[in-house]
Amino acid sequence: MSLVLRNAGRLVTCDQELGEGPLGVIRGGALVAEKGRITWVGRDRDAKSPRGATELDAEGAAVLPGLVDCHTHLVFAGDRAEEFGARMRGEPYKTGGIRTTVAATRAAGDQELTALALARLDRFLGFGVTTVEAKTGYGLTEAEELRLLRITAALEHPVNVVPTLLAAHVIPPESDAATWIDAVCERVIPAARKLAEFSDVWCEPNGAFDVEQSRRVLEASRSAGLGLKVHAEQLGPGGGAALAAEMGATSADHLEHVTPADAYALADAGTVGVLMPGASMLTAAPYAPARMLIERGVRLALSTDFNPGTSYTENLQLMVALGCGLLKLTPEEALLGVTRNAAAAIGREDRCGRLKPGLEAAFVVLDSRSEVDVAYHYGVNLAATVVRGGEVAA
Repeated sequence: MSLVLRNAGRLVTCDQELGEGPLGVIRGGALVAEKGRITWVGRDRDAKSPRGATELDAEGAAVLPGLVDCHTHLVFAGDRAEEFGARMRGEPYKTGGIRTTVAATRAAGDQELTALALARLDRFLGFGVTTVEAKTGYGLTEAEELRLLRITAALEHPVNVVPTLLAAHVIPPESDAATWIDAVCERVIPAARKLAEFSDVWCEPNGAFDVEQSRRVLEASRSAGLGLKVHAEQLGPGGGAALAAEMGATSADHLEHVTPADAYALADAGTVGVLMPGASMLTAAPYAPARMLIERGVRLALSTDFNPGTSYTENLQLMVALGCGLLKLTPEEALLGVTRNAAAAIGREDRCGRLKPGLEAAFVVLDSRSEVDVAYHYGVNLAATVVRGGEVAA
């Protein structure tokens, strides 16, 4: 199947080599896709439609790459509305709330968990998200963590799903840290190697795992051929960012308490920093020091951190607005954070996140003539048409 996008007022390629400014904007742009891949981008006046191609008229609107949410906790059952209400009354966020979701998830059958995940992917897609990273972490037994991975890997949906093992999320209620880390490293990770693309660990000495335990998880994951991720410096300084840099992790996520020294280490390692302003906003926690990280050379992505405890939203567009308003990012930095840089945070910069020949034909036609409106006209859904794999998906 061939598709031609015509009459894009601003084709935002997110590749500086293809257009103007940091977002590589082509004014009056067009795009040609064949067999789900982009084959050409340029000025509309120069576009040539393959025989039999479907044409999509952007009617002068801005067009973005399909958005990429690089940090979500997609598969779970239950909710934590009571916990949210308690936080709004002034109670602090505690890691123990995760166990509420663990109990509900363990009790849910495969069919229920699949239906819940698919409904969430529908909402992500409606907001223009075409790729989602999905973590486990709500099973916390060997069998349950692998069950969640199998459910994730089997999801059939237009949104691309990247499975991540997060067995080292928190300490299971029926175990202790040392025993669980032994199980994760010796049995869960080797069994997950054909189901997951990445392995993650929450390096948080107060409530999760210390640096040495986290290093064991990452070393075992690397031996299993999995990409590495770290939940780092979320509730306080915990050494996770330095560990992520040391291990060459693809991303270090949260970073609310990251230091300048950590930032230099992450930049030198090429580790992407993934920031979640929505989670900070709803837990009254500090915001990650985005400008400090950028000034020290760290590449930044933004994410919803979709989860039932601290950031229960599939609206990645909103994170662009929060990135600008709360993290002091420019609109260009924030948009790169949910496209090209987010793709890099899941090892897919060569597949998605840009409108470039050879990459997947995934894009969003906005209900706007400017990409800046994703931040400026905040709180509404600006995705008018969503294309994934060269076909209209929403």
